[in-house]
Amino acid sequence: MEYRLGNSIRVKSRGDTVELVCPECGKKVQFGVFSNFERRLAPKITLLDCQTVYFLVCPECAGVFTVDEAKGDSFKQGEKLSIGNFDLKTLKEFKSKI
Repeated sequence: MEYRLGNSIRVKSRGDTVELVCPECGKKVQFGVFSNFERRLAPKITLLDCQTVYFLVCPECAGVFTVDEAKGDSFKQGEKLSIGNFDLKTLKEFKSKI
């Protein structure tokens, strides 16, 4: 059984990016940006691996990508240009370390 302490399963929309080229379909689109985590109970505790996962969805091909947490945090604060074509990474499946 898998438990994630502090991570929310609720997904929140964070807005749309500027036009970027989708690595999967090659079209210029505005990706929808979403995140799954909003608050932290104890950010300085290193025993817990709590992080916000930002993911982007292509409206044309439904390709799903992710960006670094720092880039996503900047985007959430209103910096639309913080996410560019070279920031898109393949979203990896969560695997518990236990």
